[in-house]
Amino acid sequence: MRLKTYTVNSMPEGMAQIKKDMGEDALILNTKKVKTRGFFGLFTKEKLEIIAAVETEPAKHEAKPAEHMPYPKEAPDAKGHHGHAFAQVMAGRKAAQPERNGLYPEPEESSSSELMRELKNIKKMMVQVMEEDRLPQSIQLVNEKLTRQEVAPEIRSEILASLMAQAGQQDGFTSEQARAAAQRKIIHIINTHQRTHEAKNSGLICFAGPTGVGKTTTIAKIAADYLLNADKKVGLITSDTYRIAAVEQLKTYAGILNIPIKIVQSAAEVSQAVSELSSCDVILMDTAGRNYQQKQYIQELEMLLAGSRKVQTNVVLSLTSKYEDMKKMIDNFQAIEMDQLILTKKDETSSYGSILNLFHEYSIPLRYITDGQNVPDDIISVTPEFIADLLLGEDEND
Repeated sequence: MRLKTYTVNSMPEGMAQIKKDMGEDALILNTKKVKTRGFFGLFTKEKLEIIAAVETEPAKHEAKPAEHMPYPKEAPDAKGHHGHAFAQVMAGRKAAQPERNGLYPEPEESSSSELMRELKNIKKMMVQVMEEDRLPQSIQLVNEKLTRQEVAPEIRSEILASLMAQAGQQDGFTSEQARAAAQRKIIHIINTHQRTHEAKNSGLICFAGPTGVGKTTTIAKIAADYLLNADKKVGLITSDTYRIAAVEQLKTYAGILNIPIKIVQSAAEVSQAVSELSSCDVILMDTAGRNYQQKQYIQELEMLLAGSRKVQTNVVLSLTSKYEDMKKMIDNFQAIEMDQLILTKKDETSSYGSILNLFHEYSIPLRYITDGQNVPDDIISVTPEFIADLLLGEDEND
């Protein structure tokens, strides 16, 4: 992205220069009135400062007439304008660069690494803007919501920078507009970072996770969904023989749903159970809860599944867990092929920022979120729109 500041006498003059330098794809990030000095510092004149940006592409775009470009209204007051904070960010970016006037465009980035450095610097400056409460009110409301949800600062800065850029192109930026823009940006982040999940044809789906996250109940909900809504024949396997209650609980669910269940303790028994359940369309396997912050339990799980090919491994974590603990477990699970993530206990927390943080950092497909103990009801098939609504709330007064 190439950014440039123009100091001109009027908006039409500025638009003409932007059109000539950047073409039809240029965006107006901010406008404000500034005072310039004449000879010997006397006879100050009021000018218009415009910050514009354009994506750098290999092919140059042929410039179209200026009337096709939007004309943002001139700001009556630099301090009151909604783009002022973004202008300060841009000013900080340019402080270390030679001063340029409106007639000479800045050189384009010479490499992708330079562009990445620029973007990182802009994000750092945006974090400073957030910390100093210099955001417009409508965007500050979004920032406060994301902060309460514990969204990582670098992700918040990415979202807010997008909002500031959009606010700079129009006169006024309402809370409704800010929320809608934030929702679109969150959806874009999720779609950009989430890798495509390729379903495996083995029919065996293994569920692994720490003690107490609700794996067994989650498996019962998914089994009921396959059976009742997808008309699939379902089989169950459990290796959680460390807790008698867990085996009995899954047996109870199997009896209610009238589906077969096998109890295993070794890799050989897993293979045998899969063979015996070969008539089932899908086989769901429960495993013992372990402290997966310790790598030895990852190795134990890997050994248990060693005799089964193309196992789909779903990692189950609780939204009530600390984000750093979730990260450590996921880092350890990278040693095996981790296919999907399931997050539980939505009903036991009001902080959902870890969902977006995990998407951004790990790109793991998130299949389900559970929000209660009721089988088969309290389970949600996740969409980007659902996550955005969780983070932003249903309305601005939530």
